[in-house]
Amino acid sequence: MAKAIIAALPERNRQERARRKNVLLIIVACMFSILILRLFYVQIIHGERNFAQSVDNQVVQETIKAPRGVIYDRNGVIIAQNRPSYAVGIIPILVPRGFPIVNNLLKIKDSNGEALFDSTQLVGAITRARRRGSSQLAILREDISFDFVSVINEHSAELPGIILETTMRRDYPIGQSVFHITGYLSPIDSAQFDTLRFMGYERNDFIGIAGIELQYESDLRGQDGFHFIERNAFGRRLGVLENKPSRAAIRGYDVHLTIDARMQQIAYEAFGEDMRGAVVALDPRTGEVLAIVSFPAVNPNIFSLERRVRDLEWRRAVGNPARPLTNRAVIGTYPPGSTFKMVPALAAFNSLGISSTARMPRSCLGSFRIGTRTARCHNHRGCGPLNMYDALKVSCNVYFYQLGLRLGDSLINHYSTLLGLGGRTGIDLPVESAGFMSGREAYNARFRNRGWVWTEGLLLDMAIGQQQVFTPLQLAVMVGALGNTVERFQPFLAKKIVDANDDIIFERDVGDERFSLEEVSNAAFEAVKVGMRTSIEEVGGTGRRARVQGITVGGKTGTAQNPHGNSHALFVATAPLENPSIAVAVVVETADGGGGRYAAPIAGAIMNYYFNETDKGREVAEIYRRLPADRRVR
Repeated sequence: MAKAIIAALPERNRQERARRKNVLLIIVACMFSILILRLFYVQIIHGERNFAQSVDNQVVQETIKAPRGVIYDRNGVIIAQNRPSYAVGIIPILVPRGFPIVNNLLKIKDSNGEALFDSTQLVGAITRARRRGSSQLAILREDISFDFVSVINEHSAELPGIILETTMRRDYPIGQSVFHITGYLSPIDSAQFDTLRFMGYERNDFIGIAGIELQYESDLRGQDGFHFIERNAFGRRLGVLENKPSRAAIRGYDVHLTIDARMQQIAYEAFGEDMRGAVVALDPRTGEVLAIVSFPAVNPNIFSLERRVRDLEWRRAVGNPARPLTNRAVIGTYPPGSTFKMVPALAAFNSLGISSTARMPRSCLGSFRIGTRTARCHNHRGCGPLNMYDALKVSCNVYFYQLGLRLGDSLINHYSTLLGLGGRTGIDLPVESAGFMSGREAYNARFRNRGWVWTEGLLLDMAIGQQQVFTPLQLAVMVGALGNTVERFQPFLAKKIVDANDDIIFERDVGDERFSLEEVSNAAFEAVKVGMRTSIEEVGGTGRRARVQGITVGGKTGTAQNPHGNSHALFVATAPLENPSIAVAVVVETADGGGGRYAAPIAGAIMNYYFNETDKGREVAEIYRRLPADRRVR
């Protein structure tokens, strides 16, 4: 029996091998059947669709970015222009599955041995790119050097799906001094893109964020074009397909500003390193802004750097206690202090008939008492008996306390509004503060929650510019209106906008709005002008550091109380006083020492440059020097 069992074993083994062979054949047959069915499905049933998709992977619509318009100053100096920049991106669908794209990218180094990518950041960027959409170009690194571009081109076969993109970045040759005028560009974030994509923007585009870049974004931006290109399996660009539709990009319009770039730099450099403040200079005959400076500022070129550096610099700017991102000239509000005293002086002469030679009932003995309050003059020893001229010259508080009580808040506010204070000027910048004019109605509304109520004693503070707050821009408009005497103009920055062929798209000679000053008599203006002249030109005047040789300058210094620290120093001036072509306002924050010491020299530097170094200023100065003596303010 044992022999029979042993004899049967080979037969069983043979049958088992046969069974296994049949099972294997069946499995192989099934696999080939599935493969054949899949090929039939792909190539026959959906052949046309897949062929079209294959062609689409080879043929891609490529956007032709429109060059952004250039920003110029009034003399043709370039303030903002474009520079070429290279970015490296990835189209995930073009990277074969399992391909070591990360490892290959990490090997890229420039001639100094510096790696293009950090491993952690690269993996995160590629992960985000795949989530966003495998067929979309995602930028991995911006603004790379040409060294890196050369290496990527040399090793293109090892980098499937990696695309080099040539873009344009914004360049600001003058830098910080014009930051608060030009603004800057920033990449469109996800929240913005959801809206802006319907306006023709693409995900990696830059857009104006502040200043002129934002205000005139639609003009500067231009219109992108497109054409179709062919790519190989690695995503490499093979060339433009001429038989496909295309559209040329239209260059953005150039914007010519009214500002003087050199004046901007002079004003900016006049501030010391630890100072903070603002300057505005304008032409009171037209409203053209000659300079707007806010100190300190940020170099706008940091916003054109790659994302890592840009984000770092942005955090530094935001965290800087000096607030360099804030445009103090049009957003900052300050009590005008004694620079405001010219307003009640004008109101008293024009509406109450108070002569500029008349004295107030009470002489200045260093203080003024009303009810239970004793209000001080800056001269604690007293200024003595003064008329309007002398009160403006030495900036006597007691004189204007009495003037304020006689005028009342409504009349003071009426003349403030007439001269452009207490409301937005309408300048062509995205953001502007309105300020606060005070008075019974406004004060009670503003401080209702605190339980504060307007009292007559507050008129004393109002008359010397300590109840209200205005922007430096408003103060420049005010002093310009006092100098002009006929009308006040809305300030503006954009003089003209032209296309690539220098054809004018938009142009203006004066502000869009003008406001008549005819309700104020010439005699009232002349009376205030004499006081302004004595403040600058006569011995004992508080603004003598703003003098310009051969030109009569009129103005007023001011010291404004600051509840958060030392007082602010202010100064306003206009010249030539008989027919002004420039008006200047300066604010220096927490400068304990007065407007004559800190603010007036800054205005003096600006006006000396204007009358001695600019064509317009020299022309005005030459005409003025031929003016007969009897036609000058005395």
